[in-house]
Amino acid sequence: MKKDGARSRVLSSDKLHVENKTLFIDLKENDGGRFLQIAELSNDRRSTVVIPFTGLTAFMEVLQKISTTF
Repeated sequence: MKKDGARSRVLSSDKLHVENKTLFIDLKENDGGRFLQIAELSNDRRSTVVIPFTGLTAFMEVLQKISTTF
């Protein structure tokens, strides 16, 4: 959860275009630690998901499992 006045700094950033969506993938850091932020821009709407750095390995494992299922 974002705290009032909390600032984060971008450690790494990339952008991905898929069909009509643009995904912004940022590794960020703030006083609470590091986290991955994935923001989707689709039809002028922005949605964001934040994954704590401690859960990044498990998140990547799930993505890998899903991607090899089909």
